[in-house]
Amino acid sequence: MTTQNQFMTTTIEAGEDLTANQYSAIALSDGKVANEGLEASGILLNKPKNGEFLTLGYFGEIKFRAGVGLSVGDRLRVTTSGYMISAASGYYFAGRAKAAVTSGSLGTGFFNFVAPVYQVSSL
Repeated sequence: MTTQNQFMTTTIEAGEDLTANQYSAIALSDGKVANEGLEASGILLNKPKNGEFLTLGYFGEIKFRAGVGLSVGDRLRVTTSGYMISAASGYYFAGRAKAAVTSGSLGTGFFNFVAPVYQVSSL
């Protein structure tokens, strides 16, 4: 079961139709799906159309879309679809998986998009 608890949000304008992208990573600069970890500013919590306001969860325990199977504690980075995958050396990560999740499913993670961390080595 996925959960969300104790998280911080903000609102920005959607730069594209995001009705099918709930729980994907979003870029603050343009309000579109994020393509990588440094660009990502949070997780989309609602389903806005282009020009509507979106709710962006940027810190705390938040649901996310998994792009691969993940284990408890995996460091999470953003892939080109705004989904989360395991962080490897050379990528920014902004969260950790709270529980195991299968590819394409919703998971729960602990996130801090305010200060993403550069992964210098695989753990």
